[in-house]
Amino acid sequence: MNQLPTPSNAEDIGQRVLKLVENIHGRDDIAPARIEQLTGIKVEFNPDDANEYGFSGQLTEQWAYNLVSLPEGADEKPSRVMFSFDDESRSNADMAPICALDFDAYSAALQRAGFVSNAARGKHDRLLYWDFSRDDVSVQIYVRGENDAKANHACVSKLIINA
Repeated sequence: MNQLPTPSNAEDIGQRVLKLVENIHGRDDIAPARIEQLTGIKVEFNPDDANEYGFSGQLTEQWAYNLVSLPEGADEKPSRVMFSFDDESRSNADMAPICALDFDAYSAALQRAGFVSNAARGKHDRLLYWDFSRDDVSVQIYVRGENDAKANHACVSKLIINA
């Protein structure tokens, strides 16, 4: 495996996750070895369950990133992984440090890779998430406004990738 340096910023980890998503065509593409190959990041395992795996890192004092498998049952290979930017301050931190690669950039990259997008809306037409799909793969992207001053600038907070 070609290990890359640890991601230094949100744009770097975002590009790596986009490369992963663009190359997912089925469940085998979210296997640990494939995730390592496409992101260049070493995958860690839960010592009690090999189907629980992922990686994480700190970007700033307030922001971390995590990619985790979402196993559905005992001894079943995961069909979903979740990537998130996590607000370690738990105080609705300003998203500017993780928004260099904003929702528009993720959306454009996925559309270039053949994904079609639809907004998933809830009560009162409130946006819940964006759903991107291509063949049997779907990606839900959750967004949040960058900060109070730029509330309409959509920053990515989480992706759930279903293969």
